[in-house]
Amino acid sequence: MTDTKLKTTDEIAWALVEQGFTIIPLGSPFEKITEFFLKQRCKGDEEKAQQQWPKNPLVSWKQYQDKEPTDDEIESWAQRWPYANYGIITGKNVVVVDADSKEAVEFMESGKVGRTPWKVKTAKGKHYYFQYDNSIEIHNSVNTTTKIDIRGEGGYVVAPGSVHHTGVVYEWEIDQTWPINSVHDLPYLSRDDITQIKAFNTEDKPVGNFGFSVQAYTPKKHDGSPVEEGGRNNAAASLAGQYITAGHDLKTVTQLVAQWNNGNPAPLPREEINTTVASVTLTHLRNNPEAAIPLEHEKPEPQQPTIEVQDEMPSHLYKVPGALGELVDYANDTAVKKQPALAVQTALALGSLICGRYYKTDQDNFASLYFLNVAKSGEGKEHGKKIIESVLETAGYGDLIAGSGYTSTGAVMSQALAHPNHITLIDEFGKYLESSHRKGNSHKEEAITQLIEVWGRCDGVLRPQTYSTMSVKKEDVERPQRVANPAITLFGMTTPGTFYQCLTPQLVRDGFLGRFLIMESDLPMQLSVKPDARPIPKSIIEWTRQVRTKLVGNLIPFKPSHEMPKQHVLFFDEKSLQLLDEFEAELNDKKQQLTDSELYVLLTRTREKAMRIALILSLSVDQANRVIHHSLTQWAIDYVRYLDFRLVDIVTRRVGGSDFETELKACIEVIRKAGKKGLSRRQMRDISVFSRLDPQKEKHIFNAIQGRGIAAFHPVMKTRGRPRLECWIHADFCTNN
Repeated sequence: MTDTKLKTTDEIAWALVEQGFTIIPLGSPFEKITEFFLKQRCKGDEEKAQQQWPKNPLVSWKQYQDKEPTDDEIESWAQRWPYANYGIITGKNVVVVDADSKEAVEFMESGKVGRTPWKVKTAKGKHYYFQYDNSIEIHNSVNTTTKIDIRGEGGYVVAPGSVHHTGVVYEWEIDQTWPINSVHDLPYLSRDDITQIKAFNTEDKPVGNFGFSVQAYTPKKHDGSPVEEGGRNNAAASLAGQYITAGHDLKTVTQLVAQWNNGNPAPLPREEINTTVASVTLTHLRNNPEAAIPLEHEKPEPQQPTIEVQDEMPSHLYKVPGALGELVDYANDTAVKKQPALAVQTALALGSLICGRYYKTDQDNFASLYFLNVAKSGEGKEHGKKIIESVLETAGYGDLIAGSGYTSTGAVMSQALAHPNHITLIDEFGKYLESSHRKGNSHKEEAITQLIEVWGRCDGVLRPQTYSTMSVKKEDVERPQRVANPAITLFGMTTPGTFYQCLTPQLVRDGFLGRFLIMESDLPMQLSVKPDARPIPKSIIEWTRQVRTKLVGNLIPFKPSHEMPKQHVLFFDEKSLQLLDEFEAELNDKKQQLTDSELYVLLTRTREKAMRIALILSLSVDQANRVIHHSLTQWAIDYVRYLDFRLVDIVTRRVGGSDFETELKACIEVIRKAGKKGLSRRQMRDISVFSRLDPQKEKHIFNAIQGRGIAAFHPVMKTRGRPRLECWIHADFCTNN
């Protein structure tokens, strides 16, 4: 007790803010109880006051449900109450499950509720921290019998680092195996979890083989990602319902759900999958008497259409010239679900890394590029990451693989100082972007700013921001803090929904988006195939090693980052320069058309990207090349033109000049894609762009849609089956109804 009292708690407060929490000061065993609290709140009962004071807010705290306290306010709290406890506002970024008994803790850790890496030991149990899902209203609930409460909107919990009236300190219990940097990276407390908690509190028993009541279950659509124990049945039911609604026969639905189940850490028994599909099928038929679900289609499923039909990318771009073309073939042959367009990105990303820093053109272009692969969940977008890792590890260059993303500007600089030429492979890149723009996560936002700078510093020197050296050791101050020719390759993967949800005007204007080569797969959901299990071709490994060593002599694998390495220069032939000039003129015309909307920013790096790809291709064809042939420059121009013009079209349809216009465009695009059938308000509730709108903004959105004549509202929409209520149809299809 004495040691704890001697320590002021301002450091605890600032650490909580850094993690993304909204905090308020509370009393503590070491702060004097006020007369008002003792006499008015506790009726003079000193024992009661001592018990309740460490949880009592010292300020009028409800205002902080809607706003963050300023730095000055937090500073004043720290000075006024140096030994205060702190509380965390819930229902904003975080929701907390308070398990206040041994039985409650055992239930929370039984697997029936989703796991979280952030827990706090309390005097009687544990607090379990989850990210707040804005699509679900979660209010405070208290259960005095089972001692398991939920702290959501309008509530707060005592923060870790605080002291209970008994002297017990609330202590973090963090699972270090999870890559969690702030509250924005935590798993959500799902509707399924809440249902399980309510069942525990009311001692309800699970119904049937599902492990939950079908009648009471209104599932949030599952995206097909793997699920831990406790949420598998609900996810399986959601997927089965989606596949049935999409028109699949019962056999295919069962195969698709079983295929997803096999990817879970602990798969459900096959019998349980069959029971789940059967139960969802019966429920669907009860709710839709006119529907019919065939057991199996009479005709076999048609073969997957050719690439030209499914994807508008010119056919010649699926074949990368040279050794990297072999890598494309290998990636497709070894994939459970083939994604040819994403395989091209994979090959170019490997080339970007291997050629980075040590090769350049006579126009001072380097090979470093940023790539983003976009595909539906579970459709093979992660295969590229596996391929890159396997090639580098086999070739002996596994140390070129950095961590999955950067948490701050310092993280970018630290990794570049250690490895000036490296690759970062980022899963769920859309969520990484989204979290970087959230309030309270400025470090990730600054990391993105640093990555923007690095992209253009390949031919120069990267220097860190200036910090105070008062507390830094002399030898650290004298160590060179600069990186010559930084060469970072970024390879991200995300789903369309997550990616489009985080598109904002700021992301366009700051130039980060325009530095990427973004490839979205248009292929439909596929059934898995047995992949070729052959090893990586020796020619690819040999090419990787030769490019890194032969042409520039005996390369030092870890040449000091502040020293400029020996570089091999390749020259564009005259025809290449002519093609690039013509391409620049084409880009200028396109940018002129986009000046008013500021989307021209997306094309400011397009020519540079083509030149970097041409450099990679020349070395892919022959490690000894001295001249970049115009056929390779043409391939690079065609590739970048296709991707960047497509990106401009996507952003034009989805991003406006303000946050409201961006949300409006996202809603319009969803209605447009629904076609002549339109979208009912009930269907909209299951789509994220609508479900995350608050009632006031939703009203403004629909007023704008109707007022601008973008879509028409039908109170009752006649169909072959039941009439559909409150249906919106895009103006492009209104004449057909």
